[in-house]
Amino acid sequence: MNSKTLLATAVALALTSVAPSALAQGDEADKSFDELDVNGDFLISAEEAKGDPDVASQFSSLDVNGDGYVDAKEFSRLDRGDKRYQ
Repeated sequence: MNSKTLLATAVALALTSVAPSALAQGDEADKSFDELDVNGDFLISAEEAKGDPDVASQFSSLDVNGDGYVDAKEFSRLDRGDKRYQ
């Protein structure tokens, strides 16, 4: 086996072991957002945020555009651990 084949095999194995865990994290984030979005409007209100102490305590900083709601993009910053919003 030459070094290029060996390297390609090692990279492929590494990617297959990382990809499922990355997907699982995304699923968990979506599930949390969906659970908090009780009325299904794709936004989390301050009242709905009370269902998660972390989201409730950071609600005003997560609501970047100041519309009184946290949308999925704003919520995803919390789940990624973006220090600007914690």
